[in-house]
Amino acid sequence: TRKTLALGYYLEHVEGLPFFNIEDLAAVFQAAKERRPKNMNDAVNKNVARGLLMEAPEKKDSKKAWVLTSTGERYIESSLIK
Repeated sequence: TRKTLALGYYLEHVEGLPFFNIEDLAAVFQAAKERRPKNMNDAVNKNVARGLLMEAPEKKDSKKAWVLTSTGERYIESSLIK
């Protein structure tokens, strides 16, 4: 779940996406040469339950999309970026 959150942060802050969907996450896992979670939706939902991601106000390519919450951004910036 931490990799999913970190790669979501990358999509927002480096790639400049305002929000992202499952396909975006799958592509960035591939580009990072990281193994995808067996159930990507579960990894996203766990981050939503922890208050680190939330559903975006609109869909992307007709699919549900997410954004990092301010709590999720602070978590990445304080815990994972050094």
